[in-house]
Amino acid sequence: MKRPAFLLGLYSIGGQVLLLRELVSSLNGDELFIGTALVGWLLAVAIGASFGGRKRGGFRINHLFIAGSVILPLSLLLIRTVPSYLIITAGEIIPFSTAAVISILMMSPVGIISGMLFSSIASLGYRPSESIIQAYLYEGIGAFVGGVLITLLVGTLYSALSMAFLLAIATIVINYTTPRLRKSAPAIILILIAAVIIKFSVPPLDKYIDQRKYRPYQVAISYDTPYGHQVILSRDSTLTLMTDNTVEATYPDLMTSENILLPPLLYTGDSARILIIGRAEFGPAQLADSLPGIKVTAVDPRMSLTARLNKLGITGAGAIRIDDEPFRFIGRANLLNRYDIIIINSGEPDNYRSGRFLTERFFNLCRLILKEKGMIFLPTNYDSDRYISPEKKTLLAELKNTLSRSFRFVAGWPGDMTLFFASNDSLFNLSPDSLIARSRRLGYSSQYMNDIYLSDRLQSAKIDRLNDALTVTSDFNSIDRPTLIFRQALYRAKTGSIDKWLLPFIYENHLWLYLFPIGIIILFGFSLIHRQKRRRIGLCLYFTAGLVSLSLELISFYLYQSSAGSLYSEMGFLIGVFMLGLSLGTYMASKLEPERLEIPSLLMLLISIILFLLTHDKVAMYALLYYYLFFLFTMALATAGIFVAATNRYYFGRSESNRGLGYAFEIIGSAIGALLPTTILLPIIGLTGVLISLIAVIVLAVTMAAITS
Repeated sequence: MKRPAFLLGLYSIGGQVLLLRELVSSLNGDELFIGTALVGWLLAVAIGASFGGRKRGGFRINHLFIAGSVILPLSLLLIRTVPSYLIITAGEIIPFSTAAVISILMMSPVGIISGMLFSSIASLGYRPSESIIQAYLYEGIGAFVGGVLITLLVGTLYSALSMAFLLAIATIVINYTTPRLRKSAPAIILILIAAVIIKFSVPPLDKYIDQRKYRPYQVAISYDTPYGHQVILSRDSTLTLMTDNTVEATYPDLMTSENILLPPLLYTGDSARILIIGRAEFGPAQLADSLPGIKVTAVDPRMSLTARLNKLGITGAGAIRIDDEPFRFIGRANLLNRYDIIIINSGEPDNYRSGRFLTERFFNLCRLILKEKGMIFLPTNYDSDRYISPEKKTLLAELKNTLSRSFRFVAGWPGDMTLFFASNDSLFNLSPDSLIARSRRLGYSSQYMNDIYLSDRLQSAKIDRLNDALTVTSDFNSIDRPTLIFRQALYRAKTGSIDKWLLPFIYENHLWLYLFPIGIIILFGFSLIHRQKRRRIGLCLYFTAGLVSLSLELISFYLYQSSAGSLYSEMGFLIGVFMLGLSLGTYMASKLEPERLEIPSLLMLLISIILFLLTHDKVAMYALLYYYLFFLFTMALATAGIFVAATNRYYFGRSESNRGLGYAFEIIGSAIGALLPTTILLPIIGLTGVLISLIAVIVLAVTMAAITS
């Protein structure tokens, strides 16, 4: 049992992390689909575990491993090719409903195999509680090892497919050969040959997939980073930077470059030190070379992208490029070396990674490195030149409200790119005529930001219409309650026939959310009145362990990325440490007396959440990874104790019970935990509300466990 359970841990975490990474990358970089993808994964595991548990003696473990090892790389390739059949033009957004279904379906085959493997491995022992706990223990050890390997190795499709294929080979060698052959040269040679084949076949395959996806463009560069999939397209002397299937920048695009760089100069003068959050090579850096007295510094963490842009000759002679995470850079910036203007060009807030730059927390950090009369400048892609839709009004109003929480003065310009200016000094009380006069003194002959353009853009009627739109809501965006990401989803929903009613139902009609607390109360209440209530509460404990642990795991991912910037390079390590905690917790809990084991475990989980609620926003940047690793490890220890207690309660004295049923209950709880917190509840009730809700569930579980002990 030990060896197959260990291999199951490698396979499960490999499938989970690699598939999640590919799905988010292929679905426009939107982390909302981590939740829906995990729902597909967990429900598939629950189906596989329950179905496998019903078959007496289980399925042949070797056959399941071979099937799973073949399905995993095929699923990775399928995920990367799916968008080529769904989009017509480069950068086209896949509708939310379509992307959600894709994320669920793509996770299901590997998830079903994982669930069937768990049940089949657990059926190898005679006593259900002992065999299930032992399978859980060694699966956790294998998952930790796999998580560390993924963190160290996986950064490209080549690495992902390499790991998948090598897992298949390892499965064959371990399960179908003699002990002597496993240590012999043929096994090593087989692995090396496979690695060489993959090394030379995957890069052209990767480029071929992108070429099909983005035809009729030519793919100049295609590769993966810890921050997403990068493609640079060329067509008719135009280069387009694609990040996770979304257009990030185009070169040359003088109109956009002038909108990004020139407007704030009309308020601060013709000499300024400018910090750009985002890439500057696609126009602003070259434009800055034409403006005397302008010094531009651009901050972006993608060092590999900088190197590739250098080879393409897309730079800017005077611009300083810093390969660093903006939160980290600003946090350690020299306060004596401040900036006149900070331009936040992070793109639309369609995912948590970019939306974190449009929060009160980030604006407050920026304020620390601004000069006394410095300003924040925020160019957006929302057109407010004429009609402003209700969804667009809400987006623009929330941006303005968020800026107003950090700065005393905020002004907006209407136009095909709505522009926001924010400062603690009254810089914006200038008439359109004064701004036009200043534009003539920039020392640069603008092709778009000229007298006629500014006169039309700054008409009093257009400005009044925009100002009226900015009063439609008092909501603001924050790390604690990231409202912009679901406002952006509602804004885009108008283009899809299903999305235009589905997303408003999810995010605006909150009555349906009461089904979940009512359902949990009914589940515990029914177990309490059942004649075997002590045993039935065991299933409730399985459910609680899954619900709370996965909710906290995804919340940790969200908060870590919100501060550190990256997630996918660390996701394997974070999940691996969580699985190690489950493994060690399972081992320690199995050695303790079974009576009332669930109560100290639940209390440990409760204390961990309360401490997390009080301290998560006070962690220094250098300690972030250690903090979240420790929290996940502690949470996993408590979860393991609950799992063992639930197993002892439900399976005690029942050797013929369905050994996948308890695991299935835990997975169903995990599926709800994957869907609700970060995908739905976080923008609606905020982080504090989510954590308090989880505390309430734990208190209910403690009460029920104490009553039935």
